[in-house]
Amino acid sequence: DIALLPKIAEYFHVSIDALFKGVIQDENLWLENISDSLETNRKGWNGIADGDWNGTILPSWGVYMADEERLHLLDDLTGKKVLEIACGDGRSLLYCSRKNARELWGIDISDRQLEKARQCLQEEGVTANLFHSPMEVNPGIPEYYFDLVYSVYGIGWTQDLDKTISLVAKYLRTNGTFIFSWDNPILPCIENTNGQYVLKHSYLDELLMQKKRGETVMQTNWKLASYINTLAKNGFKIECLIEDSVSDTGAAYTEKYYSAHKAQYINHSFVLKARKL
Repeated sequence: DIALLPKIAEYFHVSIDALFKGVIQDENLWLENISDSLETNRKGWNGIADGDWNGTILPSWGVYMADEERLHLLDDLTGKKVLEIACGDGRSLLYCSRKNARELWGIDISDRQLEKARQCLQEEGVTANLFHSPMEVNPGIPEYYFDLVYSVYGIGWTQDLDKTISLVAKYLRTNGTFIFSWDNPILPCIENTNGQYVLKHSYLDELLMQKKRGETVMQTNWKLASYINTLAKNGFKIECLIEDSVSDTGAAYTEKYYSAHKAQYINHSFVLKARKL
């Protein structure tokens, strides 16, 4: 019965293609294609962790946008099993703990960020299962287990969007929720020129970029369509896409990448909420 194929694939933790072809891709061979970028990002985020960078943490979802206390995207976390992708220094997990989540799990590519996360959580008497690993690999996280997987300004650092989203789908139980936020992908295409915002780069190219506070880290500027189509491919239903902008209408023009003035013309961040079917 062909209708059983998805259940058989899920049982053996393989794709339907693997069932037909009888071949399971060697994980080590696949990783070779992105290993250099992953190592660059590990070193870069370790350097950033040693600096004064604070990042975006819950209840904030992004830059110049409404926060969780207004959006209520997480629903009631009481008794929920929660996993954060790119958990950083642990402060968003701490927020979930205060919202009565039952189990806290996190994964991050930076060992220095995870050291800070452990310290942050221990100081508050909070227990969490933390994994030092790139998000493109499952380092031992249970599958078909979580009520919620989320990422606050983390998913966009993936070097393989399909691989990451497919893992998120495996981590979640049926009807589980996936929420993530990231930069508006048109934002890196805009430059400040003579007091104006000018479209300087193609939104369509999904350029691989190097950026971040003096440290080298690699990022692909995925289009919104890439996020949405990849979610659909991996069995998610989109529940909402939020592209609001909250800023001072009287803010003056500056040449900063993020600015209250620019936020009057284009949302700096988006949040996407999806449910696993």
